[in-house]
Amino acid sequence: MTTPGAAPPPGPAPSPGPAPSAGPAPSSGSAPSAAPGPWGSSAPSAPGPSSGPGSPAPGAVAVAGQQTLSAAQATATLRKVGIGTPVPTLVTGALAYLVALVAALVVIVSAVLAVLTADTGASTDPTGGAAAPATDDAGFAGIIGLLGIPFQLVALASFGSYDAELQMGFLGSLSVSWRGLPLLITAAMTVFAFLAARTAQRRWSSNGPLGAALWSGLSGLGVALVALLLTRLTAFSIEDPANGLSLSMHAAGADMFFGTWALITLPLLLGHLAGMRKPAWWPLVADLAAAPRLVLVHALTFAVPVGLLALAAGAIVQIVDGEGRSVLGALLALPLWGPTALALLPGLGMLVVPVRASARGDVGDLGLGSGITPQSGTQNLWFVDLPWYVWLPMVLIALLVPLLIALLWHRDREIPAGNVIAQVTSWAALPLAYTFCSLVLLALVHVRMDAEMGFLGAMGVSMSLAAWIPVVAFFLGLAVEVIARFGAPFVDRFVPGPLVNWFRRSARARRAGSAAPVAPVGEDGRSWTTSSAAPRTGDGRNQG
Repeated sequence: MTTPGAAPPPGPAPSPGPAPSAGPAPSSGSAPSAAPGPWGSSAPSAPGPSSGPGSPAPGAVAVAGQQTLSAAQATATLRKVGIGTPVPTLVTGALAYLVALVAALVVIVSAVLAVLTADTGASTDPTGGAAAPATDDAGFAGIIGLLGIPFQLVALASFGSYDAELQMGFLGSLSVSWRGLPLLITAAMTVFAFLAARTAQRRWSSNGPLGAALWSGLSGLGVALVALLLTRLTAFSIEDPANGLSLSMHAAGADMFFGTWALITLPLLLGHLAGMRKPAWWPLVADLAAAPRLVLVHALTFAVPVGLLALAAGAIVQIVDGEGRSVLGALLALPLWGPTALALLPGLGMLVVPVRASARGDVGDLGLGSGITPQSGTQNLWFVDLPWYVWLPMVLIALLVPLLIALLWHRDREIPAGNVIAQVTSWAALPLAYTFCSLVLLALVHVRMDAEMGFLGAMGVSMSLAAWIPVVAFFLGLAVEVIARFGAPFVDRFVPGPLVNWFRRSARARRAGSAAPVAPVGEDGRSWTTSSAAPRTGDGRNQG
């Protein structure tokens, strides 16, 4: 019975038979049956929450995944061939240039202090106090030139030449060129680049030899381009069109560009190579890498005590003669001239290599070059031309130092027996290293000045070591090798370890690290350790 006003009862329920076949049901059931591909996605039958207007299209997600995979594969491929991140190398190159600028400031300050302490009795105003007031443009150019002196000095320290050209109207022109390295700046830039690159390679870098060469070259190229631009922009230039006068001074040029490129690239590359793990064949050629370091130790061991002795003796003589003020000026200017004088001493220490001073042109007419003919001439400064209280200790030190260097070269040296390559490189390492380093020394200490003075003529003055120094250096290296092989083993046991163990410390640690997991005891019965007091017996017995 029904209630009035109620809804009528529902009709009979539909038959369950046709329900599964009604509607396009296969489309909803086919989605799970199609397995999606690895980088694809299946289209849903109905829009879900992830398919809103702001979400990326499925095709874009696939392309991004493929690009990420390609970048990862490219990085892995580059790592396999030894090309890693360039950031440490590029940063190190830039920092090396900044260090060179700081060293240039030190040189400038030392030169200014030396000039202020000099008692010349003359005015320090280069214009004599009678110059006309400068225009605003000339004053601005002068300020830029003064601020650019550090950049000019760094360019000069990178094998550049400082060129000055003065146009004097109807009187003609005067051009002067100076070529000489402020070695403090050169040494600061190259040493920092080498040490920083070695540290970066050991701690952060993933580069192999190929990557080190690539990024070092690019870093040096970038620094050279920036240095060339800064050196040219900060040139000292003044023009006076009314009187026809102009002055231009700068050190920018192709020589400083390629010099900066080389002085940044080579230390960076050598630093990276020094910081890498050495291959298994490294002991065959280890002497080739250690020999230049021994040459540097030899040069410093001789030059530093001789230089200090000469400086002290010269200062005492000047003070006795009442020239104490000049001694103060020379000491304050030590960063300017000291490294060059120190670099000349190893050449004089060979006892058969003089310092050659040559001149050409109308030098005699200008009162320059005592003892030199007016047109051209050469003077040789031998070690015996120095005061006796300088050259006598110099000769004694020059004869003693090679014996000490031979002991240093002998201690903890290992040459694989029966290997032809190892035998050849062990004999050739020192002669080649001494010869190569002598060529580098020739380039570093060369000083030259040329002047073109119009109707007054031209002149040139240069100073360097004698050209035959590479021949002498070759035989000096051979003599050190012979003493190390046949003389050092007899006195090695009497030499305290701390005096000589430091030279091959890294090689000794490398041998200990490679031998400890497998065979703590070597074939000759000795146990390799990383201590500075390594076993000394039998170190020279396997030299073949």
